[in-house]
Amino acid sequence: MVSSVIIREAKSIEDFRAIMDIQKKAWGMAEADVVPAHFLKAIADNGGVVYIAYDKEKPVGFVLGIPALKNGKLYHYSHMVAVIPEYRGKGIAYRLKLTQREKVLEQGLDLIMWTYDPLQGLNANFNFRKLGVVCRLYFRNYYGEMRDQINIGLPSDRFKVEWWIKSLRVSKKLSGSYPSPTLKDLESIAENVVETEVVKGIRVVKNITLDSSSEVLLVEIPESISKVRDVDLKLALDWRLKTRELFEHYFRRGYIAVDFITVKEGDLRRNFYILWRTNLEKVLRGEVPWRFE
Repeated sequence: MVSSVIIREAKSIEDFRAIMDIQKKAWGMAEADVVPAHFLKAIADNGGVVYIAYDKEKPVGFVLGIPALKNGKLYHYSHMVAVIPEYRGKGIAYRLKLTQREKVLEQGLDLIMWTYDPLQGLNANFNFRKLGVVCRLYFRNYYGEMRDQINIGLPSDRFKVEWWIKSLRVSKKLSGSYPSPTLKDLESIAENVVETEVVKGIRVVKNITLDSSSEVLLVEIPESISKVRDVDLKLALDWRLKTRELFEHYFRRGYIAVDFITVKEGDLRRNFYILWRTNLEKVLRGEVPWRFE
């Protein structure tokens, strides 16, 4: 964690222009795709949560979200959180999300939602293992064709995750008293529904299983879909289409993505979602179907 980095509410036009620059540096966005300063100001002045991280005078990250309403439920929609490349891995994104949680709690809301690419292992690890989100929703090609450096070339499929910020589950995750399980913890109760192999130095998907009746499932994903795409676009598209079918199928059957496992195996990293067929209330109470070895 960088002690010189401070996080404060974005208020000035200079703050909002700095956030525009961060978007470009963090994601390689074209000017036309960046959320502009005038709209950032409108969000900040009308119930949104817009905070920026500075290292002395250097803008290094931000978080952006808006009040939202769907099916009669008020919640906060977190549209963006970003940290410039040279400041990643220093806990800044985590601090930004904690700040966002604090401010949304002050607004009297208990739920924050956002989307992300489910095949980006680092993001999955952050969202599930560190923050304690859950997921029941999968969207195909959510943003249409995207032109930034991270997403170009693939359908923009997304998880829409739920961060129940008042729940016991989230409180325990943030305090470190709700550890994620290991593969060994799950070996007697979970079925792995994705078969993979290593090709061209990357892990690729061979087959998926759609007829499992196991209460707990393991869904393997690549270390990073962007890395797979950079090696072979067809292999990356195969990951996207097969996991799309799998997540949609099991979410329809009442499974919830509840946690994430990441392990190093030789020179490669293996990543697994844990899906549990249960109700949301049990998950938010902090219940789990496994025992720790």
